[in-house]
Amino acid sequence: MKIFEEINNYKKEYVFDIYTRIIEDFKDYEKITKKQMIKKIYEVYQNPKDLIDICTFRELKFLKLYLEKDKEYLNDKYEWEREILSQKLLIDLQYTPHNEIEIYEEAYESIKNAIEIVNWQEVKRKTELNETLVSFCKIQGAFLEEPIIEIFSKLLQKDSDTIRDHIDNNRVFKFYVCKDQEYIESIDRYMDILIFNDYYYIKDALADQRAKQGVGQFPKLEKEDYKSLFYNPFNLNNKKIKKFYDALNKLPFFTTSAYKPIQEYAQLNLDRKSLKEAIETVPALKDIDLTDFFKLMDEAMDEMNSGALNGITPNELKEFNKTKKEAEINKSQRFIKQVNARLNPKDVKLFYKLYFALLDYTNKKYKVHPEYDIKKYQGIDHNKTYQICQKLWESINTIIDDFCKENPYRFNKVERNLIKEFKSGIRNRFILFKYEKEYTPLMTDEKTYMIKGLTDNIDNIIPYENLPVMIETSIIPFKGYLIYDGLFGTMPINFGPNFTTMASNQYDKQIKYYHM
Repeated sequence: MKIFEEINNYKKEYVFDIYTRIIEDFKDYEKITKKQMIKKIYEVYQNPKDLIDICTFRELKFLKLYLEKDKEYLNDKYEWEREILSQKLLIDLQYTPHNEIEIYEEAYESIKNAIEIVNWQEVKRKTELNETLVSFCKIQGAFLEEPIIEIFSKLLQKDSDTIRDHIDNNRVFKFYVCKDQEYIESIDRYMDILIFNDYYYIKDALADQRAKQGVGQFPKLEKEDYKSLFYNPFNLNNKKIKKFYDALNKLPFFTTSAYKPIQEYAQLNLDRKSLKEAIETVPALKDIDLTDFFKLMDEAMDEMNSGALNGITPNELKEFNKTKKEAEINKSQRFIKQVNARLNPKDVKLFYKLYFALLDYTNKKYKVHPEYDIKKYQGIDHNKTYQICQKLWESINTIIDDFCKENPYRFNKVERNLIKEFKSGIRNRFILFKYEKEYTPLMTDEKTYMIKGLTDNIDNIIPYENLPVMIETSIIPFKGYLIYDGLFGTMPINFGPNFTTMASNQYDKQIKYYHM
């Protein structure tokens, strides 16, 4: 059977959805036909390496069984593999009592070649990474890319470049998750955001509900929970959810049609009254007493992770609220008003003179924003300045060496030596969870840096009530102190009381660095 002979069996909207998940530079819906979309998809499939990369370990094992004519592939336990390969337009799925399938002729040779060259260990490694990363995006609906990379590089004990490369290049990941940009007001710039494809249509509603309901807590899930979420509509490792799922599938109607609205209500943590009313209107259920079923549904949905709650469940929210009051009391007891936690005005003026000259030099040398003049610390464009700052810290040693050698602003020897000390500075994301009287502690996993503010104490810039926060900034040695560069931005991440306790314990144990 040929895919192009079956083209009329597929709706254009369906093909377009698959096309946008597989083809990076895809055309608009109105500017491409079904045949053209399938042709583009099959151009990818003709390369066995790309075909391997679009499939999980389980899908490739299933295709191997099929090619070997091992009738085990007819077993019901391969329902997920059959369904997803059908979605990817690789097989024709015939809904018969024997679950017969047929690989489309145009893909057969490429699949055969792929199975011959596949590195099973490598595919298994990538699949395990997807089981976690994709499921986290499924839980959150939409989430900033950089925090995901940071979270899972620590959680999975992999370097951040490995996670970033997988997100950018792995075809299975991109089949489920797309990348977009979102303006972040707190740092006045756009950032990459990862959106679970099935929830793209509710991303605006999700943002609204997250703003109303979002709390600072991390989902309490094990590796097997993420795995279950990847292969199932819900986390079937949870006993209450599994009990509800089994009851749902015993109802006398096409229950898979109920998965999506249930997932949507859970994702947005909406009142379930209208969902129950919609289920009651299903003709096949009109004579069935659904009282016990709805009780099971409520118990299950209270255990489902919600993007509106930043990934936790309604039950975890109840627990969170119980501990929140106690955490606020402890937080007030730790309050310290900063006094003399900044540089003197004369040194601040000198620092800005040197640092903004260095940024201006970087901008001109590397043409980051050639039309932009950054020499004066007035009316700056934070987004452009951020990009110039990033460029400076990418090549800090080279740029400072060139700057001091050329000396374009005719700085004296003392000023140049101060700039040379900047080379031992760092740019990173830090946790700020408390203030000291004369210093502001900025924490990483390994170190705590005790810094001074510039024109003001930092507790007047970020109120104590807003802590803890994650900030992105540069820490720079200057005249015997560590300072920040005056350009930090707070990341839109909420932290819960458990995190504060953990940070407090970590802070007590870590050495405090007052110098680089």
